[in-house]
Amino acid sequence: LGLFLGLVIAFLLEFMDDRVRHAEDPEKILGLPVLGIVPRSKIKDSKKLALLSQTDPRSAFAEAFRSLRTNLLFSTKDGVPKVLAITSASASEGKSTTAINLAIVMAQSGKTVLLVDTDLRNPSVHKRLNLDNSKGLTNYLTGQDAYEVVTQSSQIPDVYVITAGPMSPNPVELLSTSRLDELFSLVDQGAFDMMIVDMPPILGLA
Repeated sequence: LGLFLGLVIAFLLEFMDDRVRHAEDPEKILGLPVLGIVPRSKIKDSKKLALLSQTDPRSAFAEAFRSLRTNLLFSTKDGVPKVLAITSASASEGKSTTAINLAIVMAQSGKTVLLVDTDLRNPSVHKRLNLDNSKGLTNYLTGQDAYEVVTQSSQIPDVYVITAGPMSPNPVELLSTSRLDELFSLVDQGAFDMMIVDMPPILGLA
């Protein structure tokens, strides 16, 4: 009886465990291919981690992003998508770190990259890259400034940044305007080779 109950409990625990443990799990659940896996880093400093692909290009962390870049090159018939949006289920899961490191490896391949922080509630790109956030995306979306005014060069060669800018009481309304579509069209006009968008998390927010 004890052996039988132990087997039943073990089976139930395994059956109820819905955590993602292997790369094959999200592929089975979503029916979409996994483009890359980034290893957990022992570095706790978010600023150092965001620039690791530049400061330590031989690390396994940087190599993982170069592998992701290669997989993105073959993800569509036209190569890397011109606009990439980086998001996650909840906050503090590595969106900004991923966006910045991906921008670094893309720039290293010869592309001119525009990195845009659209997380208007909890922006972090300017903190990671030590940039001024007095003007940014909110200024552009409200029509106060042109994109040239709010675009900053960064310490990463060929990576330009539009920070989130001053906090807005209505971020959803701002992001719903046609000005954002105009910003995305910059890559089609040739102003930049590609755009990487650091987005808010999906769950719990409009």
